[in-house]
Order: sequence, then C-alpha cells, then structure tokens
Amino acid sequence: MNRRNFLIAGGIALASVGEMTAQMQTSKADCIFCKIVAGTAPAFKLWEDKHFLAFLDNKPIMPGHTLIVPKVHHSYLFDMSKDEYKGIFERVRILEPPLLSTMNARRIGLLVEGFGVDHVHVHMIPLTDRGQIQQKGRADVTQEEFQALAEKIRPAMNKK
Repeated sequence: MNRRNFLIAGGIALASVGEMTAQMQTSKADCIFCKIVAGTAPAFKLWEDKHFLAFLDNKPIMPGHTLIVPKVHHSYLFDMSKDEYKGIFERVRILEPPLLSTMNARRIGLLVEGFGVDHVHVHMIPLTDRGQIQQKGRADVTQEEFQALAEKIRPAMNKK
C-alpha cells in the first residue's frame, strides 16, 4: 500500500484496517528504528522522553517531516497497549505546536501505515497546501540540510 491509497481527510490519513493486519517478520535486532533508539544507527534526533523518540524522516515528503516511534518495538499500532497507544498520540499533540511554528506550516498531517519499517511510527508532516501529503518522499536531502532542519526544530521541541 502506498501513501496514495490512504483516505485523506483534514490532514490525517487513515489506512484500511483490513490491509494492515498482515504482520511483517522483521526481528527487533534487524529493526532500523530499534537501532536508532539504541543509538547504534544515525538519525537527526529532535526530541525524546522515557518512552518515545522523534527524529527527521530520511526521505521527507516535506521539510521537517518527523517520525515519532515508541522506544519499545511494536510491529503494529493496534497491538500496542491502550496506554502506549494513547501515549504516542499524546506526544504527537505535544510536538505539533513547535513543529507547526518552526516550519511555518498551516497544518501537520499525520500518516500511520507501518509497511516501510516494521516498527510503529507516526509521520508528522508540515503542510502548507492540500495534496502535499500525497507526494513521494525525497531521497536527495543532504546531511547539511538535515542538520540545519534539526537545529531549527530541536530547540522549539525541547522548551520546558
């Protein structure tokens, strides 16, 4: 399933539950997001707490495209406990205002599908116009561009 197969409403994409039930077989040891959480794989980290980590997507749909992942490996959003499920969306809500303002976006679009990496993750995508969430992610962003974005967003997300 690609991003174009999502029902998009109000900046939020909802996947068909029937298509999401097949589980991927990636083990925790092979999971790139588990490696990022452990600090053994590189990422432009923006924010973290005891249970979740936010970092820049390496193929962003729009500048500032952020992923938030649980630090404990889960393959499927609906397999998470009720508290973990609520927790990830509480963090999305906390991180939305600083991402929205630093990226001068009109909205933050959300995607949850889980086929690209077998680890629960929520895409937070700064949007300025309709249709942007349907674009393909860019693979040509330089390390310097990622660093500049991280330095712009990180302080806003970590204000106490």
